[in-house]
Amino acid sequence: MDSLRRWEAAGNIKAIRTPSGQRRFDMTSYVPAEKPDESTKAISKKLKTTDEESTLRQIAKGVVQYAQQMQKLGLFPYPAALQLGVEKLQAICVMQNKIQPQGVPDFLTNWGQHPIKDWTIEIDFPEDWKDAQFIEDHKPSGFCIELDGSYISEAERIQTEVMEEVFRKSAQYPNLYVEFRRLIITCPVITKGERDIKSVLQLKPFQKVLEDSYEEAPASYKKQGKFYCCGHCGGLMHRTADNQLKCENKHCAKEKKSPVPFQCDKDDEVLWLKKGLRYFIHRPGCAELRIEKRLQELGLEVTLYPDFDKYDLHIVFPDNTVWAVDVKFWESAYNLAKKVDKPIPRLIHQPYHEAFFVFADEIREYGDEYIQEFVNRCSVKLKKSQVMFEQIFLKAVEKKLNNCQK
Repeated sequence: MDSLRRWEAAGNIKAIRTPSGQRRFDMTSYVPAEKPDESTKAISKKLKTTDEESTLRQIAKGVVQYAQQMQKLGLFPYPAALQLGVEKLQAICVMQNKIQPQGVPDFLTNWGQHPIKDWTIEIDFPEDWKDAQFIEDHKPSGFCIELDGSYISEAERIQTEVMEEVFRKSAQYPNLYVEFRRLIITCPVITKGERDIKSVLQLKPFQKVLEDSYEEAPASYKKQGKFYCCGHCGGLMHRTADNQLKCENKHCAKEKKSPVPFQCDKDDEVLWLKKGLRYFIHRPGCAELRIEKRLQELGLEVTLYPDFDKYDLHIVFPDNTVWAVDVKFWESAYNLAKKVDKPIPRLIHQPYHEAFFVFADEIREYGDEYIQEFVNRCSVKLKKSQVMFEQIFLKAVEKKLNNCQK
């Protein structure tokens, strides 16, 4: 928007005032400024990627804020981040003499529901963003949630509260943290009565944190008076515009598992995990528990979240070789790579020999390009053999186990 105002002041574009005093710029009146010298062009090119990426991140932040606002308060005014992000996008359109979104409503109902690659403008963005869109089923997409990052903060805040409680009471309750994680992974939907019982009988030291981890399930998600859970991940399903049930994790649809009616007394309140925990704890957690189960079936010694969550799975083979595993479930390999800024830490008492980043099989369709993007973009130096999808990793485990038994 600042660029548009500068162009108006310089006479490069015309603007009119609405009755309310707002500017409206006429993109057809834009006249390019004098050609900059080579040094100016070089600076502009250098800053281009960062500036455009920050615009998309700002839009993502605004879309998430707007969704939160509508869900909790039902307020219509658009968040400042969303308005500013769309205005910056309009400025990019004007510079390229392309059709621009006609304000925030047009972005939410049109642009945001199409992949970035289909937009009318040329934007320099990471390769794995090209098929991403900001809005799916009238909600922020998984890509949008990752790009915004605020729900990561929510999950990290609850994680911090849990860890502080664990450190204070670890001597008395050594397995408390694992029990807490296992509960929120296996019970993304729960009745208030059941949660309260578990918080008193199983996780009393975490009672306050457990209460803070859940919120009331939206009544609008009911179909014919009942809540339904995803047959694959167990998450709460919502109703689409044509009254079909759909899991918010779009990857569950390809598993083709039938919805499961959630059983509860009619007077009991139904709760579901808060958004950050659903996305960044429950979603990868399903893969973590699947891997744990398979490793146990193979007769291996496996520990979940060792040493207060240094990583996700600690595996000991018969020859005492130790593998460390961090399980990830992100839509964008680029966004994930920017988040991973240090190697998987080693345990003091039993350091690993090899460490792996393992991606949940729900996103295996993203293929080798996803893995290569993560390896290329990650600031941690990684070999491609350290990064793989879930089933490939389990095959590597079986191969290693067979070698130990020879």
